[in-house]
Amino acid sequence: MLIIGSKALTYHYPSLDRKVKDIDLIGYKSDLQYLISTLNPSKIKEGDGITSLIGIQNKSTFYDTENVEVLIADESSSLRSYLDFDSSDRGLKWASLEVLLSLKKSHIHFPIKFNKHIADYTFLNEKLGGDYLDNITKLRYKETEERLGKIKTPSLNKPITEFFGQSKGFVKSYFIHDDIHKAVAHYDKPLYLNMQRDITLAKCEKDMWNRFTFENKCKCVLEEAYVIALERKVLPGIFGKASWVSSNEALEWALMRICTNLCSGWFRQFATDYFFKIKEFINDNYVVDFLEKYNNNQICRIKE
Repeated sequence: MLIIGSKALTYHYPSLDRKVKDIDLIGYKSDLQYLISTLNPSKIKEGDGITSLIGIQNKSTFYDTENVEVLIADESSSLRSYLDFDSSDRGLKWASLEVLLSLKKSHIHFPIKFNKHIADYTFLNEKLGGDYLDNITKLRYKETEERLGKIKTPSLNKPITEFFGQSKGFVKSYFIHDDIHKAVAHYDKPLYLNMQRDITLAKCEKDMWNRFTFENKCKCVLEEAYVIALERKVLPGIFGKASWVSSNEALEWALMRICTNLCSGWFRQFATDYFFKIKEFINDNYVVDFLEKYNNNQICRIKE
């Protein structure tokens, strides 16, 4: 069996300020039977390839949490690959950092406990300098999709009018999208314009993105996040009947959406890999700046 999760992370990095709430393992069904008989849980919950042992009654120095969760490897090619990579026999072994990073990366784009997972993922990714188990990661991602469903992200390879029309029934627009972009741009024009060969399409080009400096890549992500935060959280609270959301809360939500189910491909991966470094370039006054331009008639509301 392999020890994964927070228990394994704090084993490798004891100085991390992390409370281990439960113990996560990768093992086989035979391992599970051993754990049940040894730990004597008061409740057993099965589902989606995970078995939770709840209310551990026979605690020990190692098994010192209320719950133990076991990812069952018998029918999972990716989990068996992790066990093989770390040469785990029927005993108990700490998962390597490579396995821990691969596991994090395989589900980081699913918006589940995002704040916890993004902190772990970026920490491990920086320590290791990248994912060395890419093939296993892709396999694990595919299996995660089979369990949770595919992440649906909007396609950019279509005319701009059609692209923005996709969300018309879900998001009420108070301002023209491109006008918001211009109002929150870090420079004289939005950075995404420097990634478009065909301005009639919403599609951006990777080779043009690759010419950006690291700082401008970060600011480009932030410009998208400002617009998403304003359109979907802040402006509905000011001009509509939605509940008020602070500029910081709205931006955190927007960045999470960019890293999960609102974007895809290389743009999403950059936003995920450098999530906290991107934040170093945040304009904390993005809402104030936008409203100032609105009050000065530099940006106008859509006529209803």
